[in-house]
Amino acid sequence: MDTISYYIKEIINATGKGLKGYLISAIKLAAISFVLLCIGFLYFGIDFWFLKALGIAVFDLIPILGSGMVMIPWAVIHLLLGNTTLAWQIGLLYIILVVVRQIAEPFITGKELGIRPLYTFLATVVCILLFGPIGAVLGAVVAVVIKAILEVTSVSRNNYDKHRR
Repeated sequence: MDTISYYIKEIINATGKGLKGYLISAIKLAAISFVLLCIGFLYFGIDFWFLKALGIAVFDLIPILGSGMVMIPWAVIHLLLGNTTLAWQIGLLYIILVVVRQIAEPFITGKELGIRPLYTFLATVVCILLFGPIGAVLGAVVAVVIKAILEVTSVSRNNYDKHRR
């Protein structure tokens, strides 16, 4: 029974470290979004560009919805009001933001979690297929838990082999 409780405690500990890494990667990605938004808003001449970029970057921390929760309605409202140039600029900036995040996310998240970007990406895709949009968040969590289980069982196996000799 002690072995099982040891495994569970070690898996929970490793998962906690992984989730901390996931949080750090989310903050790094939001910082990238903030910089891109600042550059775009400043270039487009948007008033209060710094505060608007900061606010949207905070929304970017929300999984799945993120910056689109603000930028898509903002662009649509300007389009309906006849400010087509600003609407297209906001839409283009949002597309750039999404593309950059999609490219950077597996690398940053994988580095913070200590998991290869391909594995993080595959776990995310599988979870999206199984659970829909919420799978985008679950993918990284599943990758963290699998890594924790593999680490704990690997270390335990090595310790067992050493003691057996």
